[in-house]
Amino acid sequence: MKPKQRIDVISAALLLIVGIALLIIPRFIEITNVKTICVVVFSLFAIINLIKFFINRDTKDVEGLITFFANLVTILAIAFVKTENIPMDLSIILMIWIILMSLIKLKKADYYHDRRDRMWKLNIFMLVVFIITGLLTAINLAYDSSVQIIIIGFFFFVNGILQMIDPIVKSLINHG
Repeated sequence: MKPKQRIDVISAALLLIVGIALLIIPRFIEITNVKTICVVVFSLFAIINLIKFFINRDTKDVEGLITFFANLVTILAIAFVKTENIPMDLSIILMIWIILMSLIKLKKADYYHDRRDRMWKLNIFMLVVFIITGLLTAINLAYDSSVQIIIIGFFFFVNGILQMIDPIVKSLINHG
């Protein structure tokens, strides 16, 4: 496995761990401030991608940097949300983030397609799964705060799995 693929797997594993933590936390702690949890999660995702960009800057892969900026926009949008209408505003912000991330993932699929790499088909499939999962997540944020945290945790868990597929399949293709 190439160093870039290792870093991608590690960052996806960290995202998976964040998703698992969000799935487990509401069982033990009563959380009422979903806004803070979302800011923390998107901040962690932004920091992971910024670190990934700086480690991979020799490969001229700017996906980590663009993802960092998408998360920064999302964090700023969450900061301006009023607490009394958090489910609706959070759904809209999540949809904006999904659109931004979908554009980033589509650009990556286009990169593979331009290089005549068959990975573009897998990336398009993962993009469709990402969008469907994101839509289902955004639709189901109308419940109480503990359910919102679980739903967001499930979304980031699935997102971590989807991000882990690309480097693992690429590594298997190159070594298989």
